[in-house]
Amino acid sequence: MLLAVACAWGQDVVVSGLEERVPGVLRSLEALDPTSPMGYIELGEEIASEARSEAEYRLAQRLYVLGAALSRSVQGRDTLAASACVALADITRSETDRRSLWALAGSLDERYAMRDWSRTVDPQVSDDVAYAAAAAIGNVRSGQGHLAREVLRRADVQSLIRAYGAILTGSANQDPLPELEREAAKWPCPECRNERAVTRRVSGTVSTVLCNTCLGNPGMKFASPEQFAAQLRFEARVLNGKQRSWGAQIEMDQGTPFRDMDLATLAARFGVDVTQTRYIGGAWRTEEEAVKVEAGVESDGNGVEMEPPGENGSD
Repeated sequence: MLLAVACAWGQDVVVSGLEERVPGVLRSLEALDPTSPMGYIELGEEIASEARSEAEYRLAQRLYVLGAALSRSVQGRDTLAASACVALADITRSETDRRSLWALAGSLDERYAMRDWSRTVDPQVSDDVAYAAAAAIGNVRSGQGHLAREVLRRADVQSLIRAYGAILTGSANQDPLPELEREAAKWPCPECRNERAVTRRVSGTVSTVLCNTCLGNPGMKFASPEQFAAQLRFEARVLNGKQRSWGAQIEMDQGTPFRDMDLATLAARFGVDVTQTRYIGGAWRTEEEAVKVEAGVESDGNGVEMEPPGENGSD
């Protein structure tokens, strides 16, 4: 029992391992608000970009699934849920699951609808150019502007971004490049160099505080969730421009049956309990459980409530 309590009140091992690469990740997880699904999706993308282990990728997947579920149940916004499905597909290994996620995204938002697999789309776009353009925009979004600037100067990348500019801007007459170039020029953060925190000496005392410039969240700031979703749609469109033939698909997945998926089955497929939307005390909890933990009351998993170890002076 003591071990269970210690684990519940200790910092999660996976989160602890991420702290060096994603400073403040524990604070970000604990600050997640079920009424703001976008926060789950954005943190999922941040973790996915730095993930190195299966456990870290599973954490990102959990955040995407929660973001999708909350988008529908809390805000009734299928477009944001569709964006979460696309992001989830990007870090999912199973080709069958990837296709299911794309189909689900297309059913939630027609802009993600899958093309006819019997035809080749955009034959003039090479895989290298498509990847370079998508990676550059991703780097701008994550605050790695120094990695994006040189790529954005390439004529072939500029041509591709302009060709699909309407996806990014919502207007066929607006060039998306100037804004991307301006954002790329801003990052990394001039104050913390994307470390998210800075060390200061005040009255002889050295302390580490949140960066005043980026506020611990380097990267492009979006005016709306739709702007964020537009970038994901662009990346998805250019990276999936050339659809596989049925023969190539069968060779890839050996004829595995297509797994139908909807938002109701999405959580079960990835093993996520969507009632556990709060991360607190080193574990995912329901809102009711989170309130108890915040009040200093823990459950041993059998319905018996306990105080955290040490509060009553016992071992």
